[in-house]
Amino acid sequence: MPVTGRLARQLITTCSRADGLVVDVHPADHALVANAVALGRRVSTVVIDPAVAGVIWTRVTSGRDEADLRRVEVRVARAEATYLALAHRRGEASLVVIRRTCDAEPDMTSIDGSPRESSLGEPAALLAPGGHLVVVTGLHLIEGRPYDPVPGLIREAQRAGLVYLQHIVAVHGPVRRRQIVLSLLPANIAARKAQAVSPHVPTALRAHADVLIFSKPLTSPVFVGACPRGEEEA
Repeated sequence: MPVTGRLARQLITTCSRADGLVVDVHPADHALVANAVALGRRVSTVVIDPAVAGVIWTRVTSGRDEADLRRVEVRVARAEATYLALAHRRGEASLVVIRRTCDAEPDMTSIDGSPRESSLGEPAALLAPGGHLVVVTGLHLIEGRPYDPVPGLIREAQRAGLVYLQHIVAVHGPVRRRQIVLSLLPANIAARKAQAVSPHVPTALRAHADVLIFSKPLTSPVFVGACPRGEEEA
């Protein structure tokens, strides 16, 4: 699930400050990392495919000086070891971006090795107080039926101690004459559909992504209980 350059810049400038740390988990391309470096942020990213890591490093560091290179950290790790590879960044990030697709997420190891209570617990642990977690997701198709992951993600984030801030609908299409233009059937998809055995097989493409923004409280909540008997306030 891609993050476009325009969306990346908006998230970075809104959710982080200069020299803040931006963490991109399993990016499909270099868009978020490159924009974060260009905007004066430090960046740490973990990818599964070494080839993707090479492309990201080349695209991000090309033409950059030594100072910029020191701001970029690209690591390769197995999916289940993703957050172990980021353990040294715990409590440091201003912005963490993850994707949640309809593919089953692997049972990733917690940063401290303990069983996780929420799949958002690990990215939440990377955040500094006041930091933001962004989850890019969309409508899932499970056993042929649509499933909206947003309510479940909000519950997961709350269990991880985060505060739900905003839901942004990011439309995948250019704006022309004040109208959003969606190409729901590109030429290559249309060609494959024309060659299909049944002309009635539906073709579904994502027209938008759901972008959920959460924040980590600056301080832990304080619960005020009743005073013990005999110790009432004066």
